[in-house]
Amino acid sequence: MEVYLTCRSLTYAQSVSRALGAVSIRNMIVRTPQNMSREGCGYAVRIGNSSLDAALEALDARYLPPRRIYRARPGGGFEEVVR
Repeated sequence: MEVYLTCRSLTYAQSVSRALGAVSIRNMIVRTPQNMSREGCGYAVRIGNSSLDAALEALDARYLPPRRIYRARPGGGFEEVVR
């Protein structure tokens, strides 16, 4: 399963991606899926579900919190993850 960490801008998504890469978390910057974004178009960093806790720890340490966190549902769609 995949997790999407939404970001406020492409530049912010790039910072998030670099921070995750620095701690060996595989990630990819993607356009935020339209049915996920409440703020219109944007960018997200996609990671594996098993990496979520480590990713949030790494981002918190660098003061780079994601705007929102969404988990892909097995049958399609997304659910927001509440921290």
